[in-house]
Formats: sequence, structure tokens, C-alpha cells
Amino acid sequence: MVLMLESLTIQSFKNFEVLLIDQNEQNILGESLLLYKNKFCFKQVKTAIKGASNARNLGIEFAKGEILLFPDDDCEFHEKYLEEINLYFNSTEVDGIVTSTRDIEDGKAISMLMASATQEITRKNLLKTVIEAGIIIKSSKLNTILFNPNMGVGSPTSPYWSDEGPDFVLRLLEKGVKFNYCPQFYMYHPNPVKTYNQKTAIRSYRYGKGRGYFLKTHNYRFNVILFYLFIYVVGMCKGIVFLNKQMFTYFKEGFKGRYEGYFLSK
Repeated sequence: MVLMLESLTIQSFKNFEVLLIDQNEQNILGESLLLYKNKFCFKQVKTAIKGASNARNLGIEFAKGEILLFPDDDCEFHEKYLEEINLYFNSTEVDGIVTSTRDIEDGKAISMLMASATQEITRKNLLKTVIEAGIIIKSSKLNTILFNPNMGVGSPTSPYWSDEGPDFVLRLLEKGVKFNYCPQFYMYHPNPVKTYNQKTAIRSYRYGKGRGYFLKTHNYRFNVILFYLFIYVVGMCKGIVFLNKQMFTYFKEGFKGRYEGYFLSK
């Protein structure tokens, strides 16, 4: 979180507000936030409701600006990021965009399946162009649509820990909102799966379940879920070939989650 806040202090564009949605039960952020109170327009919003989707929805409720961003607390902006976004919205007839996310250490996209070219976002290319942290939308175009609290990281009541972003954007597209995918604009976000271990295997299962649930909920054709299952079959095979048990487990859990999310969810 500190890295995110630090990156905001160096922005060349200064006309922005920051809403920090604090879901911690204890005041663990404490005085560390006081350092930023006078550096930009800043408000901390405490809530007992858990989950990334609930946090984003609360941010929407409190936000005063026209252009809304939803970065994770471990993201970082380079100094021209907000300036570039503002210029793009001022010069383009678009309701929303999705920017790319790169690992700060190697500069690579955190998902190799993401598209590399600028394009209009559609139902067909949605899962290759939308990642939650990169979503930027005009508040006037929301049409009362919010993030689905039954999806997303940290939900205390749901096993579907991913794809709340694609779900959010798809429902907006269905209302006529226009989104462009703009990978030329990027923020930094650490790659969460640089190594295979028990933690990343659990993540693979939970995120896989969210992907399966998303595909089923939005009536994607059977061949789409087969494609995403096949990717994880290939990963399991690589784990076997390289005699890497943790790699095999990671992809096995991802396969299991996607299968259950699509075929077993209600």
C-alpha cells in the first residue's frame, strides 16, 4: 500500500482524490497514513464489510470525480500515468478504458494471455483485455451498475475469487457503454505467481473457480470453458515432464476450480 501511495505523490497530474477503503479490523495502517494527508486529497473509509468488490463499490459511493480508477493496494503508478489517462479521456470519445499491468522487476505483463494491441473491448475479447486493477470508467456511465460482491478476492461468503472485473465490464457493455483496451498505458503490479507453492495453488483453485463461474453465469459457449481447461491440462503435463510437483499441483488446482465453477456452481 505504501508503494501505491508513494507513487501518487510523484504524479505530474495533481487534480485527483484518493479513497482508501480500509477493511482491517484493527487500525494497523495507523500513523503511516498521516504522511499522505497533506500531499493530495485523501480520505480513509473504514468498513467491516470484506471483499475487493465491496471495497470498490464503497469507493464508487464516496467518489466525487468523473473518472474512476480501481487499483489494488500493491499497484504502483509511474509519474505520467494519471496525466496520460486524463489526456486520453479528454481527446477520445470513450466511456471507459482498461490499462495493462506489468511486473516492475521484469516489465512483463502479469498475464501472458492478455492482448498486446489497442482495441475496442467486446464480449469476445473480454477475457484477454480486462483486468480489475486496470479498469477506468466515467462515473456518469455506470448506470447504477456495481461490482458483483459474490465475486472477487476476499469475499467472506463466496468461493469465486476472480473475474469480478470482466463481469463488471461485460454488464456495462450490455448497457451500451464503450470500453477500449489500451495496453500503451500501464501500471506496475507484482506478478503473484512467480513461484509454485501451496499459497499459489490455493490461489489457482479460487481464481479458477471464479473463471468457471463467470463463464457459466454469462452463458459462454462450451468450447470456451474447454479452452481454459485445456490450458491447465497443458500446465499439468509440463509439471510431469519437468518433475515439478508444485507446478503440477498449481495447474491441477486451477483445473479443478474452473471445472467446479462452471459445472457445479448453482
